[in-house]
Amino acid sequence: MTGRETLIFLFFLLVSCCLWLMLTLNQDYETEIKVAVNVKDIPEDVGFSSSGEEVVTVRVRDRGTTLINYTFASFLPIAVDYRELINRKGRLTLPTSLLRRHVEGQLVSSTAIITMQPDTFVYYIRESALRFPVRLNANYTVAKQYVSGAPRITPDSVWVYAPKYITDTLKAVSVELRAEEELRDSLIVTVPITPVSGVKCSPSTVRVVVPVSPFAEKGFEIPIIGVGLPENCRLRTFPSHVKVLMNVNMAMYDKVSATDFEVGVDYSSIQGSASPRAKLRILSAPDNVRDIRIVPTEVEYLIEQL
Repeated sequence: MTGRETLIFLFFLLVSCCLWLMLTLNQDYETEIKVAVNVKDIPEDVGFSSSGEEVVTVRVRDRGTTLINYTFASFLPIAVDYRELINRKGRLTLPTSLLRRHVEGQLVSSTAIITMQPDTFVYYIRESALRFPVRLNANYTVAKQYVSGAPRITPDSVWVYAPKYITDTLKAVSVELRAEEELRDSLIVTVPITPVSGVKCSPSTVRVVVPVSPFAEKGFEIPIIGVGLPENCRLRTFPSHVKVLMNVNMAMYDKVSATDFEVGVDYSSIQGSASPRAKLRILSAPDNVRDIRIVPTEVEYLIEQL
């Protein structure tokens, strides 16, 4: 085949392809387009279950030439005024009819809408919302010679927007905290609330603070007391005082004193016992100490009749 014949062949091939394309695009097809949905003018005093920004997927049918134009076109977001929503006792609905009217305004008259998904948007406002506590599910460790305090959650409760059949069974919402490394410093993170199907939380995140600091050992001489003794009896121990050792957070070191502790013998543990020794136990201690030890753990004792 000569070069001239090749050019003629390619010309007729191009013409054939163009004719085929024109015939093909002249037929009806279906395609999907996505259009943003924005609810405007939400009152400031209304707690809304969403930011008002959604997306609707519209399936349409028309000639291929028209659908190609939609492929490259940028559809304007559907702007819906808050007052257009249907309010049914704190449950706002954006129905299909309203969405369809806004979409059709951006389509040519020959385009037919087949389906719209979702066909309805539902929002919950504060009059139907309930406040639930936030529960922390945490898994972390601290390095040796460090101690952690109780985690703090801010806010400790959130608004929950959901159907009544869900809120009736809900007791709390939860957040997950996982730390892969041993902590040597306070952890401050923003954690999303664990999603629950059919539930919208406001706010959707909370701030979790896990205080971590080095600890130091501290000790006190504490007198031994008796608990549950008959009125005509008195407990005497040998020795009368024992040492109580503990690990204290450095930030709380100066705030822990001997008066925060009580060490004693429970009469019920020695009543009828033939052993001359009684086991000691911590009767009271502050929450901000760790690893409390009694030295010694047992003492000799004597019950005196008054």
